Parts: sequence; structure tokens; C-alpha cells
Amino acid sequence: MKKPAGIFIGLIAMGTVLAMGLLFSGCEIELTLDKWTQFRNDLKNTGYTVAKAIEEANVEWTYQTGDVIASSPSVRFDRVYVGSNNGVLYCLDQGDAELIWQYQTGDAIISSPAISGGNVFVGSDDGYVYALDKDNGELEWQTALGGPVRSSPAVAHGKVFVGCDDGYLYILDDDDGSVRWKFLTDGPIYSSPAVKLHRVYFGSDDGYIYCLNEDDEELRWKYQTGGPVRSSPALGGDEVYFGSDDGYIYCLDEDDGKFLWKYQTGGPVRSSPGLGFGQLSIGSDDGYIYSLDDGHKGGELNWKYQTGGPVRSSPALADDDVYVASHDGFLYCLDEDDAELIFKYELGGEPESSPAIAAKRLFIGNGELICFKE
Repeated sequence: MKKPAGIFIGLIAMGTVLAMGLLFSGCEIELTLDKWTQFRNDLKNTGYTVAKAIEEANVEWTYQTGDVIASSPSVRFDRVYVGSNNGVLYCLDQGDAELIWQYQTGDAIISSPAISGGNVFVGSDDGYVYALDKDNGELEWQTALGGPVRSSPAVAHGKVFVGCDDGYLYILDDDDGSVRWKFLTDGPIYSSPAVKLHRVYFGSDDGYIYCLNEDDEELRWKYQTGGPVRSSPALGGDEVYFGSDDGYIYCLDEDDGKFLWKYQTGGPVRSSPGLGFGQLSIGSDDGYIYSLDDGHKGGELNWKYQTGGPVRSSPALADDDVYVASHDGFLYCLDEDDAELIFKYELGGEPESSPAIAAKRLFIGNGELICFKE
């Protein structure tokens, strides 16, 4: 009697899995849901993760740095990295907050670290960009720019992309920190770059958002708003989304910078967009968290949720939930569909750090680094 072919296929598949298990035994396997490796999680600055949502405010641990944490955490493997206003970059065990290493820079670290390859990259108000060994914190290189570095770096294609208070966007070699090229705007750059298809997108205090060709330094397009652009652009589909101090949320065509739509809020928009579920989530200085339809014909309001202060933290999205902090001192978790409050947790102060979600945990800074676990 013949056995069903499905049995043989199943046996082959099982053997393949076992072989792969033996092949990779002892190796460190990394899943997408276990990492959040830079500000806004990915090179498109979406702020979205496939990780499981945290639907209860269960604090697993806190870590005191001795100063405010405006930097947003990054996570890779079993470690979390974050800067502090005391000028120190910390590497902690994400399970129990054990200090693995720390590195002292010359001034506050507002920039959020980016982890790529074997290094972690971060800017400091002392005017340097640092590359540190992610495992032991040893200095690989440091490069002096022309002013404080509050923009968060993006790392791709062997390059580090980062803005500076001197008005330049710098492109550094990720191996040795040498300046490959730089592009001058007419204002400080606090916006953090997004990178896609060898193009880099960023905003400047001169009121423009820029798109550059990464390889030949060519300005592809720029678009003028009515105020400084400190919001970091997010890329989704064929669109680029960002906020401006003129109070509008903008959507442009990412290829040519053509205006598609804008939505007016009641205050400057320094929060960066979160993209997921076919919608855009963002905060405003008017104290509201907004959800809008995305896409070329988007811009329709789904809902807005009022907090008690300006919202400059940038939303993180997981499952169907939106997480963001407000200057009223609270971290909010809202249902993405209808803004139902799932929980809020008092952080205190006026938090500007943005949440990072990985490995069934949520991390955010304020007076201390706080880890929530489902």
C-alpha cells in the first residue's frame, strides 16, 4: 500500500528543519519582532513593528541615569541602548537592566542610537558622532561635525546619515567615520533622515523638506512649508509624511515632492508620523494625538485624542495599538481603530523620548528608562 505523498513531504520538511537547527545551533538568531534598531525602528521611519502589543502597564524594571532621557531607546538581541542628558550612552540587559557598558561623551545625548553590524552610532551635543562596539562600548571612531548633533543617525549602504545644528546633512563612512559628502541647508537639522532606494529624506529649520540622491549628492527636490521642520519624515507606499511648526501634517509624492494633501492641527507638529494599518498617527503641540487616512487621497481625520500637554514624542505602532507620550507626563496606549484608551501610565515630567517595542517589551525614557512587559 502506498503511503500518501504528504507524509513524505512532511518527513522531508522535518528533516530540513532539523538540519537547519543543527547548522545554526550556537548561533544568535534575530527575529524582526525582537529588535528596534534605530529611531522610528526602520529606515523608512515608520515607527511600526510586528512585535506583540503591550496592553497593560506592567513595569518590569526602571533604570536611573541621573538626568533626563530625551533620547529614544534602541533594542537588539538582549540589549537596550539609550542616551541621557548627562552625556552617557548606556547599554543594558533588556531583561533585568543590568549595566553592560557605558560611554561618556562631552555633552547631552538627545540623538537616538542606531545599531548596525557590530556597532552602535549616536550623536552628541558635543558636536561628535560616535561609533562604538555594540558588545563592549569600545570607541571605533568619532567624527567632529560643525555643531551639536541632535538628529538621530540612519545607517545604510555603508553610510551614516545624520543632520547637524550647523545646517548640514552629513554622510559618513560607517567603517571609519570619514565625511563622504555633506549638504547645506539654511537652518539647523533636528529631523532624522529616512532612507529608501538610495534617496535620503529629511527636514530643516529653514522650513523645507529635502530629498537627495544618496550616491551623487544631487538635490532631487525640496518642498517649503510655513515653519521649521523638526518632525522626521516617514515613507509609506509612494508618499512621504511629516509635520511642520506651521501646524500642518503634510503628504507629498516621494518621487518628485509634489504636494498631495495637508491637515491642519492647532499647534506646531514636531512629533514624527507612525505608519501602519493604512493610517497615520502623529502628535501635535495642541495636545492631541491624530489618526488620519494615509495614501495619495488620504488626509481624512479618523479620530483625535486629547492629552493634557504638547505631544512631541513620536508614536510607536504594534498590533492595532498606538503608543505615545505627552508633556502632561503620561504614556498613552490607544486602540488604533477608535482611540479607545487601553491604558495610560504616569511617567512624570515632560517626556519627549519615543517608545520602542521589541521582544514583548516596551521601553521609553524620561526621568529614568522604563521597561514595560506584557
